[in-house]
Amino acid sequence: MPKIVVSASSMPAGRNMSSQLDYLKKVQTYGADMYHFDVMDGVFVKAETIDYMYLKEMKLNTVLPFDVHLMIANPEKLITKYIKNGADILTLHVEAFKDEKALLKAIERIKKAGVLAGLCIDLDTSVEKVTKYLDVIDLVLIMSVKAGAIGQSFEEKAIAKIKKIRKLNNDILIEVDGGINDSNVKNVIKAGADIVVSGSYIYENDTFMAIQSLKQGNK
Repeated sequence: MPKIVVSASSMPAGRNMSSQLDYLKKVQTYGADMYHFDVMDGVFVKAETIDYMYLKEMKLNTVLPFDVHLMIANPEKLITKYIKNGADILTLHVEAFKDEKALLKAIERIKKAGVLAGLCIDLDTSVEKVTKYLDVIDLVLIMSVKAGAIGQSFEEKAIAKIKKIRKLNNDILIEVDGGINDSNVKNVIKAGADIVVSGSYIYENDTFMAIQSLKQGNK
């Protein structure tokens, strides 16, 4: 199996800049491959989290790529701010767009800026909602919990989605987010995932051991 990429979620560190910087330093030291910015606006989902203003300062304090996941309404209005402040991957929710033309335009803007463009499907959204875009995006993010809250349990129905996307496109990056831990990561990787996002599991356990256990899931 290929090497798995571990993206540590920002959510457990809360909305305090100092806490975010401390956690970022910690996960970088102990082997995370990317930092996953879970961005929520209290509209698209109920919770509110950090936003683009955090990225710029944090970018100065790390070598980790920033994996930005926008769980917000009208994401096209903030694309430029996230790109300018340091996003290396910028992922939009397919459910946030009613207009296909607007979605394609947003993807084009991200790619023109030299940033990887991702599309996310929430737990109850079918794979078919994203398949038409596979040739124009770099990454599909599959939610294995309902977007918007931390500490949920992994939903097995995500496995079928991973397999379906991988069968349709062998080259696209597949990222999985929600309830990932040492007991389910092996099946996630086996199904075809390239990147796993982990929040509570890394934050609530020994950081080094948690990250390494996720990386060992492909052995």
